[in-house]
Amino acid sequence: MSAASHIVLASGGTGGHMMPAEAVADKLQAAGHDVLLVTDKRGEAISNVFKTMNREVLDTSSHMGGGILNKIKSLYSVFTSTLKVRKLFRDKRPSAVVGFGGYPSLPAVLAARSMRIPYILHEQNAVLGRVNRWMAKRSKCAALSVEQTAAVPSGVKTVVTGNPVRTSIARLANIAYSVPMGGGDIRVFIVGGSQGARVLSDVVPAALAALVSEYRERIDVTHQARPEDVDRVSKAYADAGIRAEVQPYFEDVAGLLLKTQLVISRAGASTLAELTAMGRPAILVPLAIAADNHQLANAQLVHETGGGWVIEEKDFTPERLVVLLDRLLDDMSTLRDASDHMRSLARLEAADALAAEIQKAGAEMGEAA
Repeated sequence: MSAASHIVLASGGTGGHMMPAEAVADKLQAAGHDVLLVTDKRGEAISNVFKTMNREVLDTSSHMGGGILNKIKSLYSVFTSTLKVRKLFRDKRPSAVVGFGGYPSLPAVLAARSMRIPYILHEQNAVLGRVNRWMAKRSKCAALSVEQTAAVPSGVKTVVTGNPVRTSIARLANIAYSVPMGGGDIRVFIVGGSQGARVLSDVVPAALAALVSEYRERIDVTHQARPEDVDRVSKAYADAGIRAEVQPYFEDVAGLLLKTQLVISRAGASTLAELTAMGRPAILVPLAIAADNHQLANAQLVHETGGGWVIEEKDFTPERLVVLLDRLLDDMSTLRDASDHMRSLARLEAADALAAEIQKAGAEMGEAA
């Protein structure tokens, strides 16, 4: 593939799709390729990724909205967006297109398929997403994050690359986990995905407040909460005498993870990729309404390896969380062991591996031409 090759990355508009796309874009640009991001308005609104990269923003809407009228509107938006992308590809034909899943990736992948442009799909979760499932049959390959990925159609070529993590995370991945020994601080990071999670704001402060004073006085909390929940969560910690910083967004996630001993979070694929890269043990609360229950599948892989503990949302109560926290804080070696197990799941070469597959697909197309 020549240095002037044009590569299109198509991504749904959530952090879980955008973060690995950006990590791969960095590798492709460093190799001299021209990269374009195709996403939707939600992806455009994520300001901390693709800051210096060209992007095309589509007006697509999800078919998951319910009701026949919404489904018709969604189909129409995919149709018009696909026409728009086809024109874009005629003006500047990409050597390869990469779909990172999510509804907004569909028009770019459809356009690539109809124009015989090679395309690769990347799946972040332990269950192949619906868009990737629909488009897998004629892809060059489906690049998977984990070997045990479910719902892959028969006959589809797969390669396990892992889930790419941001450069800022990868740079800190080999720094050792610090066990909270003696009377030192126990740093806890609560994060609920790019939009926060209300259930974490409802349950975690109450559970930490119910801990014995020996632990409560040592805990130092960093909590990502929805903007509308920040004040009440901050007050809950203050009333319990717990040191806490509560914000709707934290820029330096890598720096926070570096000093964190325990994470309480959702089980989105990008979050788990970062936790495995840095070896941070976690209590995982999978999003109950996630498509095909993929967050539970993600979390179970971590649990089976010993890197964390899973509490399903229906069972996530202050009482249940206190019991688990008491056990973990009573024997800090449990956290140290979980850190080692979590790190064993990491694939730090994921961005390089996926970039290599993309470049290979484009090179094969160039040779065929």
